[in-house]
Amino acid sequence: MGRFYSIAVGAAVALVSISLAHADPVTGAWKLSVGVNDDPCVVTLAADQGSDSAGSARATGDCNGVSFEHWRSVGDRLQLQQANGALVAFLHAKEGGFEGKRVSDGKLVALNR
Repeated sequence: MGRFYSIAVGAAVALVSISLAHADPVTGAWKLSVGVNDDPCVVTLAADQGSDSAGSARATGDCNGVSFEHWRSVGDRLQLQQANGALVAFLHAKEGGFEGKRVSDGKLVALNR
């Protein structure tokens, strides 16, 4: 009985830790960079009402050709999408931000605070 209890408590702690790790809000202001030597623009991600895993996006400037109006969080990954749902970039969590590639040409795209 003691071994089963220990395993159950360990599993519960692991699940709570995982859920807290994914609960970090994606919303707010981010600096979006494309390529290596660009001038980042500011992108603001806002959550849809009743959701913390999807929402709208606004950018200041043209963001070096990255144009998206929506974002969606899938686990530790972030999808940037156009208004029609077309995928612009698929990013993975990296050092407190997100990094990935633009679908159209494979250029590096990064979001950092």
